[in-house]
Amino acid sequence: MKPPDVYRDWRVVVGLALLVLGAGNWFVGWQRTQDYHAIIASEADQQPARADAVSGAFDELNAADADGAVLEPFNREQSRVSYASARMDFYHATFLTGQVLAILGLILTFIGFIGLIRDDARRAHSHTRPAAR
Repeated sequence: MKPPDVYRDWRVVVGLALLVLGAGNWFVGWQRTQDYHAIIASEADQQPARADAVSGAFDELNAADADGAVLEPFNREQSRVSYASARMDFYHATFLTGQVLAILGLILTFIGFIGLIRDDARRAHSHTRPAAR
């Protein structure tokens, strides 16, 4: 088996491409999922402290004062957590897709190399056959 045989076989080339692409997605997805998980966890740790600091005076707000300015900080924090959660879900999907692509790439590369070895053995066997009389 020679290098040209390896890079001419479509199974090996596509398998290696899927493996590289899958490994990249796997790594980036794992890293970014961890980052956004840390953001969500830090917001969840701060959430009980904020809830205790605010009394239950929301019922006392009248219609003139309830234009959203009072609840703006809470909405900002909730939107930040919601954004981080959506991004974490996206990168989790990227992580899982990377795993699938890497596994498919390994399988396809393995099948390609088995085919190359069989072809190489077939070629070697046909050259060593004794001449027919």
